[in-house]
Amino acid sequence: MIGCGGSTVSGGGVLKVRTVASHTYLLDCGRDPFFSTSNIAYYLDDELPALIDPGSGVAASAILTGAAAEGIDLRRLAYIVPTHIHLDHGGGAGYLAERLPRAKVVLHPRGAVHLMDPSALLRGARLVFGEGFERSLGPVVPVPEGRVHVASDGEVIRLGRRDLRIIFSPGHAAHHVAVFDTLTRGLFCGDALGFLAEGLSDVPFPVGLSPFDPLAYVQTINKLGALRPDVVFYAHHGPRTDVDYLIGKVREVCLAFDDIVHRRIEAGDSDRQIAQQVLAYSSGLTQQADLPVLARAGISGYIEYHRNQRRRG
Repeated sequence: MIGCGGSTVSGGGVLKVRTVASHTYLLDCGRDPFFSTSNIAYYLDDELPALIDPGSGVAASAILTGAAAEGIDLRRLAYIVPTHIHLDHGGGAGYLAERLPRAKVVLHPRGAVHLMDPSALLRGARLVFGEGFERSLGPVVPVPEGRVHVASDGEVIRLGRRDLRIIFSPGHAAHHVAVFDTLTRGLFCGDALGFLAEGLSDVPFPVGLSPFDPLAYVQTINKLGALRPDVVFYAHHGPRTDVDYLIGKVREVCLAFDDIVHRRIEAGDSDRQIAQQVLAYSSGLTQQADLPVLARAGISGYIEYHRNQRRRG
């Protein structure tokens, strides 16, 4: 039986599994050490099973070590689908591919290049997290070219009782994809529909880490909303069925951030002053002055985008 307990994993804590929809299981791999978010993957049990958002190397290790005790036979895994290659979503894909020889890693064309040769990804991670980041997040192992499935926008992957539609979803990252599941009418959104924090679960904050494109982000929100999913499977939070509210809210917050940043840059404010204005708006939404690290960090992408736009004229 899947999802009845927890398995202790060296460096990865306890893998907790629970059923969240028909033949769909949430795999909670513990906490991210940098942003203090939940490391959540989703296992889709089918004739050709799939794992969505395997997470960092540490999260992937927890999945690999703890799955069998939870009734999940990963030796059957056919597809590993990171929504994007940022380390908290796809950093462990190569680690899993190395140990699960049947599985193909499904990637956006722009992301595929950087998981086959992760040297640029590693350089960027060192700048953000420091030289020793792999001690906390685990190793980033290249995915062999023969194990990569380069996806196209709108492509359908047939698993058996369900189909997965791959949807290019730029904004948070140019190589971001979302996954629509026909069995549950569920949308695995990665970071494309914002970030829900513990204690602030009614306000999805945009994940605007640099490089970020706020115009593409809002276009993606509209594109995914048009699918009318019944449930959204958030990457750091879990499933939600109040879909219309959440999509409307993240659009509202994104547009407000964009407007504040654009106006304050035109007024000549410093980056610090602009961030304070955005934080004041955000705190008014939640009645909490202390916002999560990821929500605060996300302001930087808006500022960088609009400063670049202004320099270009």
